[in-house]
Amino acid sequence: MRSWFLGLFLLFPFTTTRAQLLHDVIHAEVELLSSATISTGKISTVSLISEDLATEFTGIALQGFSAGDSLSGSVRFFEQEDWGEWQSLYIVRSATDTAFLAAYRGEQVLEALRFELRFEVDSSDKLHLLSAGVFDHRLDDEYEVGQSFRDVGGKEDFVIRAPRIRRRTEWGAQPFRGTPIPLNRPSYDYMTLHHTAGFAATTLAEGLEQVRRIQAFHQNGRGWSDIGYQFLMDQEGRLYQGRPFLNESAPFDQGPRLVQGAHAGGANTGNIGISLMGCYHPPEGARCRNAMTLPAIDSLVVTFGFMSERYGLSPEDMRGHRDFGSTSCPGDNNYRMLSDFMSKVEDLLLTGNNLLGGGTISARLNQSGVVGLQWEFTADYGIDEFVVQRREKDEIPVEITKGEGAVDGNTIDVPSVGRHVYELVALNRSGQRQRLAIAEISVETEPTSVLAQSFPNPTSSETTIRYFLAGESGVVSIEVFDLAGRMVLAGENQHRESGEWYVTTLDASTLSGGVYLYRILVDGFAATVFRETKPLIVLR
Repeated sequence: MRSWFLGLFLLFPFTTTRAQLLHDVIHAEVELLSSATISTGKISTVSLISEDLATEFTGIALQGFSAGDSLSGSVRFFEQEDWGEWQSLYIVRSATDTAFLAAYRGEQVLEALRFELRFEVDSSDKLHLLSAGVFDHRLDDEYEVGQSFRDVGGKEDFVIRAPRIRRRTEWGAQPFRGTPIPLNRPSYDYMTLHHTAGFAATTLAEGLEQVRRIQAFHQNGRGWSDIGYQFLMDQEGRLYQGRPFLNESAPFDQGPRLVQGAHAGGANTGNIGISLMGCYHPPEGARCRNAMTLPAIDSLVVTFGFMSERYGLSPEDMRGHRDFGSTSCPGDNNYRMLSDFMSKVEDLLLTGNNLLGGGTISARLNQSGVVGLQWEFTADYGIDEFVVQRREKDEIPVEITKGEGAVDGNTIDVPSVGRHVYELVALNRSGQRQRLAIAEISVETEPTSVLAQSFPNPTSSETTIRYFLAGESGVVSIEVFDLAGRMVLAGENQHRESGEWYVTTLDASTLSGGVYLYRILVDGFAATVFRETKPLIVLR
């Protein structure tokens, strides 16, 4: 059966706040005014006609979403009072979601009044186009004749260790087409942050595949000599090489000369582009993240610090893609963080990021709302102090415990309802501060009162006791009993407010060696609201 209907497969309107990945490759956005769909069996043909075009161009590009297994497309142009022949679209699909990019390009300069698109999709598929636009390869600045350039020399005592990078050989890059020209003509001027607004990657395998697909679209769809960015980063902070270096045999940690990219139309000379794979612009819906992960933030700061030091750029030279054109890239959330990134890079340039050590931290929640934390140091290259802290969103971290040196340990915490991140942080005497490990946990119920195990235990003198009061406040008494039930030591006895952690110390130096019990008793307004007992071992 053949059916005819309008507008069921497309979502409108097209706006300049959407499809920032497309804005990396077009010079002007174009609105699609009408659509129609013809369904025949399992395949539907979707047709769209653009608005009247006011500029010359050599190609078009589109970004959208299509969940079906089948997707193909073509375009034709209305010139000299007639429609031309249909031309195939080059389509690249994301490796991790339903996003796709499509393009047509030619060497001929077109003065078409409009163009028509035709897609063939599964009948059950809802084709969703985010944006469309035209480009003119004559405006690209990656093919300019190279000028003389200068090195950023004279500094060899770098304090920023190079981040780990996945070179082009690791992700299977296609060769550069043509002859690359140096980026620094005569200097490096900016470090610009992008996001791909799709083509997200959280694992290494996803990142390698997405970089390959982005390069395929930039070369075969857009007609560039290579992938547009010098660097890309996945959502967990892994760094990938984009364009080749002028000398591909040069080690990355020496800051090899960079090749000019094509990531910021009209502003590519001297501009280092780093693109985050994923979307960070919440108006685009559930596909977009509200914030970068902590590992990605750390990695981006180190990467910008490395660029600043190796290529002679100030942290104040950091920009977002929207600073050079009409786009929402790198997303509202990331753009708001630029000033914070600048501050972090400035601090990093003073303290350096030489590795202080390695470590792990785990967090486990019990039925009472108590989080058990355990950490271990796997390497020590100069750790003078450590801190275990809890971070809630963008708030100032709450210190849980700290100690001198790289000492393994465990403790407990009673956080509020919500999602929390625990961090193991190392410090040295020069002020360098480095996050070694994180653990995330979600608390869904209100906590109860807690009596922690004393530390140290066994002890020969003093021992420290931590406790948390939930619910009702009251008078807290802590006492020590022998196994016959006789009280042998009286500790704290005072009123405490609920909702807080408290610490008290017992002096067990007068007790004989053996096993004892210490008890907390909290008397509320009308009754005892909390009672718990734990063992205490005294050594002699």
